[in-house]
Amino acid sequence: MVTAAGELDIATAAHTEAIFTAASSGTHPEVVIDLRQVTFLDCAGARPLTAAARRIHEAGGRLTLLADHPLVIKVLRFNKLIPHGVGSTGGADPAHRPPAHAPSLHLCDYHCRPLAEEC
Repeated sequence: MVTAAGELDIATAAHTEAIFTAASSGTHPEVVIDLRQVTFLDCAGARPLTAAARRIHEAGGRLTLLADHPLVIKVLRFNKLIPHGVGSTGGADPAHRPPAHAPSLHLCDYHCRPLAEEC
């Protein structure tokens, strides 16, 4: 499990890349990246996440992303780490509106899908 906090951007990308590379190495890695304490994420900060997702997928592993900040979720969707059209409830009934900052739990195998689809 890797927990990130604060801002993930160009200033932190190299450090984040090193951590995510270490966490995603090996065969069949099972990695959880907790982004719930991240307050800012841009494309430079998402690049290490995308690279880790690719490595994990290629190694036959599993990546679980935890996020609840709307900006973070938006950038994850833009970078195809969370599929478009899936709410933080993991695809539950659209009539049910989750709280504005409800945690979003997704299982990512490079072609990400919500965790609810796995259950």
